[in-house]
Amino acid sequence: MTRPIHHKRETAMTERHEEHKETLSNGCSIKVTAEILKDGSLKMFIGVYRPDGSVIEEDHHPSPHLLDMEAAMDWAIEKAKTVGNSQQTL
Repeated sequence: MTRPIHHKRETAMTERHEEHKETLSNGCSIKVTAEILKDGSLKMFIGVYRPDGSVIEEDHHPSPHLLDMEAAMDWAIEKAKTVGNSQQTL
């Protein structure tokens, strides 16, 4: 007796991830990440650090309302640069 062949097919949304790291002219550094999750939502992170690596600001839940991934990255990079460039470093 032969068993019927069953095929199981799974389809998942392709995840996308982008990262931007930059050292600013005053020595501060920024890190911005964005990831489209399987449910279609956008997960982001903005980090701004002093030249010695200590944290100025880390935002694990920034809210770039109604922006696609590329526009959200641009928004977050500008936000991080504004914070970083406002620091007085020696």
